[in-house]
Amino acid sequence: WSLVRDVQQRGGFGRIMPGNFYRTLRAMLADGLIEDSPDRPKAAEDDERRRYFRLTPLGSKVAVAEARRLEAAVLEARSKRLLTRKS
Repeated sequence: WSLVRDVQQRGGFGRIMPGNFYRTLRAMLADGLIEDSPDRPKAAEDDERRRYFRLTPLGSKVAVAEARRLEAAVLEARSKRLLTRKS
């Protein structure tokens, strides 16, 4: 739940349902896009129940490809004057 709240607070995502979020995490794990991270915070700041993840090399490639796809969509929308620089 903490992760869902953190994502929502960072803005721009609307309401994220925890069930959907964790289902997506499981799918990303199964697809090899993320993996459990061995890095954990200091014991005083950690909670044994939490899992920590990191992008895999494949996950990084997929994230870059998705960012480029979104960038192209924004450029296309701007070229059609659907978005302005202030949007």
